[in-house]
Amino acid sequence: MVLVVPLGCDDDGSSSSSSSSTSSGGGQGGQGGGTGGTGLGGSSSGCGPDDAGPNEVLGPGADPTGGVFTLVEALEGLPEGGGPLRAIITTEVGEITCTLEPEKVPNGVANFVGLTRGRRPWLDSTTSNWVKRRYYDGLIFHRIIDDFMAQGGDPLGTGYGGPGYQFNDEITDLVHTPGTLAYANSGANTNGSQFYITEITTSNLDGGYTVFGYCQPMSVIETLTATATDGSDKPLTDVHTISVEITRCPL
Repeated sequence: MVLVVPLGCDDDGSSSSSSSSTSSGGGQGGQGGGTGGTGLGGSSSGCGPDDAGPNEVLGPGADPTGGVFTLVEALEGLPEGGGPLRAIITTEVGEITCTLEPEKVPNGVANFVGLTRGRRPWLDSTTSNWVKRRYYDGLIFHRIIDDFMAQGGDPLGTGYGGPGYQFNDEITDLVHTPGTLAYANSGANTNGSQFYITEITTSNLDGGYTVFGYCQPMSVIETLTATATDGSDKPLTDVHTISVEITRCPL
């Protein structure tokens, strides 16, 4: 996938002449798959705890879900209640807490939560088998641009990895403010597993990408996006999603 993002944009979305692109997300056919994360698992900080998730090999073939994976399936085993659904992303530079938007973006949130918890099957490209295993733990942020965003969720760490499937956009009234969590894509309806977290308001991205949450604290996000990179925006020192945990607190 290719995420094309104008750089040097004002808050109103007017852009300067410079631009940048990234290869992001897997896809169906030969591009999808990857090795996935290390499956570190662990306990959520209260409001759970989340379990370590399954570790199952389902075999080769087509997507076992038939392309349909629901929020009910993704949330199975979490405490019931009407409190906020959150993803806690632990990195070497600190902990980022993202409040997800399941009511507005049910499919996008189900996908992220399902991959995080090992509930949503994905294609392991090293074995050509579909597996149910925690996906994001141990992956790197493969593309970082200071004063813009950090992109991760690629099991290959190259910008070309993904879960072996794609799903449709969910464009809502959610907009790109500082700390936005959204899916990278290569055009309409090409979402997979790769995501980005913004450092600044990027109104020029509104309407083109599936926003599904908002993250804090900005101090950690700013430290993340300040990571030194090479000419291709790849960090000189790897920064990992050491673990991602899902919590849901009762009201």
